[in-house]
Amino acid sequence: MKITILEELSVELFDEIFIYFQFHEIFNIFSNLNSRFAAIVDNMQFMPVYLGLNTMSITVTEFYYTHVSQSNVCHRLISLCVSDEFAFDNGLWLASHVSTFNNLRHLSLIDIKRSSFELILNAFSPNTPLIMLAVRFSLYYRAAYTFEGVPEGAYYEQIFHLFPFLRVCDLRFWRYIYNTLDNQIVLPFNEVFMPIKTSLLNLQSIVIRECSSPFLKHLLEHLPQLQDLSFDLTTPWLPDKHPLMNSVNK
Repeated sequence: MKITILEELSVELFDEIFIYFQFHEIFNIFSNLNSRFAAIVDNMQFMPVYLGLNTMSITVTEFYYTHVSQSNVCHRLISLCVSDEFAFDNGLWLASHVSTFNNLRHLSLIDIKRSSFELILNAFSPNTPLIMLAVRFSLYYRAAYTFEGVPEGAYYEQIFHLFPFLRVCDLRFWRYIYNTLDNQIVLPFNEVFMPIKTSLLNLQSIVIRECSSPFLKHLLEHLPQLQDLSFDLTTPWLPDKHPLMNSVNK
């Protein structure tokens, strides 16, 4: 009976095995094992990289900061999940480096502060080949206080313009309007939401945490090809005494 040794396994098989590990685990175990494994690690297509999840240690976080930012590595980054649930600098780090990840296809943002989120969007170049974008929050208060007073649809047009190849979009913003709207994002005259001008012909699935009827109708006019749509209806994202509230409720 022939016994297969580790060295005889194909590169393709190692790629399949490595899917079940995080990249820093593979790097630490195999990169210094021998020249063959070092070459496999150096040339492998990146699996998803996660920053800030499950109370990731400072050491591991700094490893990704350093390794992923290298000029010979950043273009190979395809999938990235960044969370500020347990750390509060990952969003800023991403904003500083996202322009170098020119082959990024999947991006998930968890508990990212509004200031960092806007910096991240502004750092992207138009026609970025992203096909999946998710913006999520672990707790209600994180979402609410992050985007307090922001009008409905505030970031949709920018997102649609930047990522024309999007197929899956998960935007779980919460309605959090008290006495006034944010004065940094001004609603157009006689509108109850920020209008969308760009149509995404490739978008197949979208998840919305809370959505008003007027905005939902407007969204569907720009996305008639949608195959999957998930949303919870809510009142318009306006203060109770806003002059447009009465016209919407009639």
